[in-house]
Amino acid sequence: MVIFTLSLIFIYFLTHLFLRYGLQKSLSLPVVNPSPKNKVTVIVAAKNEEKIISKCISSLKLFTYDKQNLEIFLVNDKSSDATKEIMLKETAGLSYFKVIDSRPESSTNLKGKANALDTAIHLSTGEIVIGTDADCIVNKDWIQEVVKYYDKDTAMVCGVTFINSSKSLFHKVQALDWIYLQTLASASSGINMTLSCIGNNLSFRKKIYEELGGYGNIKFSVTEDLALMQEMHAKGYRIKYPVNDKSLVETEPCKNLNELFKQKRRWFRGGLKINILGLLLGAEMYPVNLILIFGWIFLNWKIYFLFILIKILSEVILMYKPIGIYKFTSLYKFFIHFQFFFAFYGLTLPWTFLFNTKIHWKDRKF
Repeated sequence: MVIFTLSLIFIYFLTHLFLRYGLQKSLSLPVVNPSPKNKVTVIVAAKNEEKIISKCISSLKLFTYDKQNLEIFLVNDKSSDATKEIMLKETAGLSYFKVIDSRPESSTNLKGKANALDTAIHLSTGEIVIGTDADCIVNKDWIQEVVKYYDKDTAMVCGVTFINSSKSLFHKVQALDWIYLQTLASASSGINMTLSCIGNNLSFRKKIYEELGGYGNIKFSVTEDLALMQEMHAKGYRIKYPVNDKSLVETEPCKNLNELFKQKRRWFRGGLKINILGLLLGAEMYPVNLILIFGWIFLNWKIYFLFILIKILSEVILMYKPIGIYKFTSLYKFFIHFQFFFAFYGLTLPWTFLFNTKIHWKDRKF
């Protein structure tokens, strides 16, 4: 068992070193469009978000991007509360805002958020489409900080979202979780094996979206953002995942374990169609997390602590640069807590599908 444990953690370490090489590629992405003049469409789809949509809209109003080259679609996705009324009130007199309703769902692929986004995309006039969510806050320079990575060969630019972790330990480990997962994604993009993206900070060329047939031509997924990214990657389009603190988007953490597992189950289901790098990481992470939780039972304590040390070192080697750039170094003190948080949900999540395969998200079941 000792030989297996040490061999496993050594492979884990080498995998993270390899990913650090990929991350350096993303860290070194050049600015190819320093003073962007592209016509841009920003889209926010919202369903029953009356409690939070105002904060999002307030941040959208602060954009410094030339308003003549900007349109913002707020899509009311069949809300039963006052979401649409708040959208209209908050944007009154601002001609670059457009409040619309999502079209009726008429396709097996166009359901839920995918349908709402597709409704706006078909009405949009922007060359580049940028999406975020109703529970997010963006910074005033977000648009130009995203668009500056677009040259003629770039189809998609993925951005990083961070969690507001000011309130509790539970929020702080979620913040580290998001940094780790998105750093893995950025690193994988650097070696052209992009693992994932996140829809609340995602942009793409409308022309490429239309060439693919849009969400109506992409098999329905509960993670429509990931499905679009995977389709672009499969067709050989260029995807970038820069590490840029000025293009960060802020979102809220899950409030409790029930909400967390709903989110993670949705991501897990949507990520089943994964590439070879994702399969390799999954094959490493599950036994690594098992040993982290239970290794003290069957390992010599020196081997067990060496195992933990190498695991943490592997992840810090990958994450230290983004954490520094994003100015989240205060989260290091919660790194041990994050280890057990990550292992807990990572080991538990697959087993939850034995009892219930349905995905519950935003008042919908899939």
